[in-house]
Amino acid sequence: MAWFRRVLRLPAHESNIGLVLLFCVISLSFMSVALVWQAQIIASQREAIQWLERLKFGG
Repeated sequence: MAWFRRVLRLPAHESNIGLVLLFCVISLSFMSVALVWQAQIIASQREAIQWLERLKFGG
């Protein structure tokens, strides 16, 4: 924990900030693609979910 505190107190160099920002942009891009992919999977399962509800409730 003390090492972590020492690292956080060091001034950030411009090159490090650029690398961290690049990493964040790439990570967020992958997460947004994964979110859209999951939304498409859920949307395609909608028909199966409705069929199961009709089966369960007899409607």
